[in-house]
Amino acid sequence: MPDDPLILIALLAAVFFAGLTQGTTGFGFALVAVPPMTILVDPQIIVPALLVQTLMTGTLILLHARKHLCINRMWLLPLSGVAGIPAGTLILVVLDPGPLRVLIGIVVVIAALAMMAGFRRPIRNERVASVPVGFVSGTLSASTGLSGPPVIFFYTNQSVDIREFRANIVAHFFIMNIATIPIYIISGLFTGENLLLSAQLLPATLVGVTSGIVINRWVREALFRRIALGLILASGTIAVVSGAL
Repeated sequence: MPDDPLILIALLAAVFFAGLTQGTTGFGFALVAVPPMTILVDPQIIVPALLVQTLMTGTLILLHARKHLCINRMWLLPLSGVAGIPAGTLILVVLDPGPLRVLIGIVVVIAALAMMAGFRRPIRNERVASVPVGFVSGTLSASTGLSGPPVIFFYTNQSVDIREFRANIVAHFFIMNIATIPIYIISGLFTGENLLLSAQLLPATLVGVTSGIVINRWVREALFRRIALGLILASGTIAVVSGAL
């Protein structure tokens, strides 16, 4: 738990804007929150602490978007992702904070640039492609809290309807987070410190995601995505620089 009130305020602002982003677009919570937060607090504390936040945001958004969920299309992604969680947990336990910040930042920057560039190459056999995409997502989920980029790329590449995209990707995150909990417990990554921090951040997270769900009904999503991607790119760049210093 941070002793400096200014650090706590900065962390609260980060999860608020992260929740706002995910509530509106269906993704982006970890992409927005993790890079700036790991500058202030070690990733080994932040990543487990944010797991509770993403479970809450996922539950709220999934309840709102459940009628657009396509289980037949998405089930293999989280199933493959679960297989990658142990490897990601090992990375989180073994790596020092500096290199882990750089890893997080690089993942975020690549994700933002690829999405901004609109890179697409449709894949005919989605089932086959879902296995490696899901595995990488699971590894990133446990090691950095950033399970989104591989799945976001995959669904964007396949031109999935935006309503189905939002519902499917939130369901994927939800399942991945549930599967990560017991492994984090076994690995000793859940501590009184990060659970207390998570409880302190939860109100700001819930306000952010609830506001995002409301905004989703009124704001053009394409515009908000461009803004969100700009924030994501900036956050990733800061994380790389801070981790390298």
